[in-house]
Amino acid sequence: MLLRLIKKGALISALILFTVSAAFPAEKKAEQSPEMNKAEILAKTVQKTLTGITNIVGQFKQTSFIKDLESTQEFTGTFYIKKPDNIMWQYKTPRDEKIVIRGTDTWMYKKLENQVIHTKFTKDAYTQIPIALLTGMENIMDDFDISMAEENSLQLIPKKRMGFVKALILETSLTNFPVIMFTILDTYGNVIMVELTDVQINPGLDDALFQFEIPEGAEVYDLSQ
Repeated sequence: MLLRLIKKGALISALILFTVSAAFPAEKKAEQSPEMNKAEILAKTVQKTLTGITNIVGQFKQTSFIKDLESTQEFTGTFYIKKPDNIMWQYKTPRDEKIVIRGTDTWMYKKLENQVIHTKFTKDAYTQIPIALLTGMENIMDDFDISMAEENSLQLIPKKRMGFVKALILETSLTNFPVIMFTILDTYGNVIMVELTDVQINPGLDDALFQFEIPEGAEVYDLSQ
């Protein structure tokens, strides 16, 4: 139900529904229910598929509901990932930003202001840079308590603190790339949905793609210390 609500744009309703389900998870039973078994099988399939993927490129649409502002923001762009820790994505106009993560170094380039911000990547940044979550989903069996959200969708509750991430809903596919969409509920009540399309698996991305070069004349803010 949550995913259907989000797809229709009813993010506020989805937030209320998701908050209730995440805050009051079903009690664990001595024996797994059929639904729990089904969730585990699906999670193992997703994890196995992701383990065999070394690099990807695709398009994304990010829809964010900001609770304090009672507003919804939408962004689109292109993302690139190469294991073990190279990530880059570019937002299209009007946001027009480029983010590169190489190891723990994070570079954000704001084209309109001609500004570069250099920081160190930590799990606290997941809600600000949600695409980075894709690099850790091949460990979902170890990192999350898993249950079925709806058909072909998993609800993931972090077993340990993962920045400000309270829960995830993962919509899966058994063809092509196994993640169609993921939705983040953070500890502040914000909802962030990332929909993936046109994903190319193992296209052979070059390491040089993730080598960030400071644009000429750009103002640099180094917050990595």
